[in-house]
Formats: sequence, C-alpha cells, structure tokens
Amino acid sequence: MPDTRYDFNKTIVAVSSPTSQQRVVIRIAGPEAFEICRRIFRKDTGQNALGDKRQILSGSVAIDNELEVEARLYSFPSPHSYTGDNIVEIHFYTNPSVTQALVSSLLEQGLRTAEPGEFTARAYLNGKMDLSQAEAVNEIIVSSNKFQLDAAEKLLSGQLSLTTAKIRSQIMECLSLIEAGLDFSGEDIEFITKQDAIERLADIKKKLQELLAGSIRYESVIDLPAVGIAGAPNAGKSSLVNKLLGTERSIVSHEYKTTRDVLTGLLELEHSNCVLFDCAGLIPEPENILDELAQQAAIEAIRNSTVVVFCVDIFKPNWLEDISIRKLIEPKILITTATKCDLLATEVLSARLAELNDMFAANFLPISTVTGFGLDQLRNQIDSQLMSGQTYAESTLAITARHKQAVTEAIANLNDTGNELSAGNDEVASMMLRAAYQGIGSIHQHDPAMDEQILEQIFSRFCIGK
Repeated sequence: MPDTRYDFNKTIVAVSSPTSQQRVVIRIAGPEAFEICRRIFRKDTGQNALGDKRQILSGSVAIDNELEVEARLYSFPSPHSYTGDNIVEIHFYTNPSVTQALVSSLLEQGLRTAEPGEFTARAYLNGKMDLSQAEAVNEIIVSSNKFQLDAAEKLLSGQLSLTTAKIRSQIMECLSLIEAGLDFSGEDIEFITKQDAIERLADIKKKLQELLAGSIRYESVIDLPAVGIAGAPNAGKSSLVNKLLGTERSIVSHEYKTTRDVLTGLLELEHSNCVLFDCAGLIPEPENILDELAQQAAIEAIRNSTVVVFCVDIFKPNWLEDISIRKLIEPKILITTATKCDLLATEVLSARLAELNDMFAANFLPISTVTGFGLDQLRNQIDSQLMSGQTYAESTLAITARHKQAVTEAIANLNDTGNELSAGNDEVASMMLRAAYQGIGSIHQHDPAMDEQILEQIFSRFCIGK
C-alpha cells in the first residue's frame, strides 16, 4: 500500500538499542541489507557465508578501513522478518563514538536513516501486524509499570482485532442480506425480514457495548498517566503507596532495600485517575548486580512517568544520600515530600523542614503515613498536576480514544440503521450499516479513507530504531 512517508525501495538503518546499554544493536532493513553486510562483516572461519537465509554468524564488523570490532550478525530474510523486508541486525559491545562511525559509514554507502517508528510502520504496511498491534509496540517500549505493560501486551496479542473482525463479519452478513433485498425489490423475494434484521443489529450492538466495557476499557490503562514514588531505600515509599491506594499493595518493612521490583496500582483521584507505582529504593552506588538491575528498572520507570513523588525521610540525621539520589532522576513534574513527620515534635519539625527546603531548593510537603497527616494535600497536588500538566497531554496519543470513538460511532450507526429499517428506508439503512462496518475496520486496518496524518501521528511517537 503506498505511503508518501516511507520508500520501501530504500534500505534503512538505525541504532535499535537503548543508549544506556553497552551492547549496541544496529538494525538494517530493505532490499540491500544482505549485500551491505557482506561488504562490512567478516565471519569467523568455519562458518557458512552470509546468504539469503535466517542465520547467526560470529565475526567482526569493519567500522572503517582501519578499525574492526567483534560482532555477531543476525539475518532475517523477507518475508519472514519483523518488517517483511530483508533485515540484518549487528550486535556488538562498544562506545557511542564507534557506533556513530559505523552508522555514518553505512549512510555513506547509500543507506537512509530510519524515521521514528519506520521499522514498525513497514511491518504494518507490509501486513505483518494490524494497526492496533503496531500502536501496542510503542506502548510496550514506553510503559512505566506492569499495569500498562500488561494492557499493551494484550493489545499486541491481537485480541481486539480478532473480536472486531468477528463483529465486522456479522455486520457484513446482515448488510449483504439487506442489499440483496434491494437488488430484488421488484420481485417477491425476501432475503431477511425487517424484524430479523433489527434483532441481528441489536445483538451486534450489544457485543460492541461489551467491547467498550471490556477490552477497550481494560486497554485504556495504557492511556492513564503514571505517577511514580521515588526515593532512597526505607524512605517510606511503600507505606505511602499502601495509604494512597487503600490496600497493602507494597511490602512494608524496616529492612533496607525491601522493594526490588516496580509495584503498581490504580489510584482514583477527584478529577483524574492514574497508575501509581513504587520503585525499588535508589542508591548512589549499587553494591551488586541485583541492586544495579533494580535501580535501572526504577530509573527507567521514573523517566516514563508523568509525575514523580520524591520522598525524603525527615527523621534521618543527614540527607547527603538523598541529594545524590535526586541527581539520578529527571522527572517531568516533581512533587517533593518529607516523610515520617510523626516522629518529630512540632517545634523540631518546622526547623527540620526549613533545613530540608533549603538544602534541596524545593518546597517539601510534610506527610505521615502513620497519622495520615498531609496525605489529602498530597492527593490534591497529584490531581492538580495531572489536570494542569501539559507534558502528558502533549506527549501521549490516546490509543484507546481512537478505538473507543470507532466503536461508539459504529453503535450510533447501528441505531440509525434500525430506525431507518423500521421506517422502510432500506437504502439509507444499508448506507448507515456500511458506515458501521468501515468504522470498526479502522481500528486494525488502514482504510482508504483514513487520513495519512493519522498514521504519521501514530508512528511519529516511536523512537528511532523501532
């Protein structure tokens, strides 16, 4: 299917691994992918040559005329690849300068830098996945917590597409019978009675309403803003999550570094809802691989959050550790809280709070999960930031808003179809039913009537290399 943004005749290249990782993955896709790699990749002895088949080769990649780096090459021939094109991935351990030098060399050989989301866009346009699945790919990449990840994975599995495909089939069957009746309107032939057609439409409408209340409602978690609770180990984060959610979701312990993973729950506020999550406690210098992995997960989750609540234990003798931890995170919106305020007398609390505000150059909200002091004010601050903060609204395309609109409009068209049938206007009824059929199809496929700007809006949200 033609698209003005993507030229399938060009071979594209991009770095597909996070910049924070030492293992670099360079992805090449297009008709010249294998030929380009034959020029720059030297396999270890005893292996087959790079052919047009799926294989893994060890060897070295030529960065330029003088430098070679050990690498492993993965080849995926068309059409059995992610995008449907020939794809080669080069995996190697190096630094950003070497990575950039290799990409520059590939560009000089005629390759083009991939647009944001172009690999997934090619997969969609080549029929390797439907539109809702393509949307889910990016949500899996940017999800900051398990709730949103589970919802995105469900969307990627194609269940929404399977359900809507069955409904479309039922709509088409009913439409075919109605239009067959129009073709033989001059003869005494009835393919479907009006009552039968109206009953079928009611059954289809019921299934669409169940879809709104079920799958799409579940997947709407993807579109909720994420609020992360961050801070040093034993800063009271888990207790705060439990209090805000009203349930014992996180393990609370006086033991250091109790929370290892990212714990989540749905928080309902006065004007908005969000996914609240509690990360592993951050530490300036991880002691072992387990600490390092927990910290990486926490920082990545915080990076993808709309709001971060930063907790500092006001009862601690000093906050040097907390100052170092604060430098590790770069939240879009930050709310600073002083926890465990119940442990200090009122006159001491005021002085410690002033000292804390001065050291961090921020206004800390005093709270206590034991007495509940300050928690209502914290809820209001989170709610206010979510309502007024443009960061989330501008950076997030509401995937399920598009799905919901398509289903809602289809239900309205089915209602109109039933009314027109009852009034004897079969031709108008047929037109309305066809509109319902096309609208449902827009969830998972590129309808000719779909504006190309919608596709660009979807895929422009992706990072380059995906």
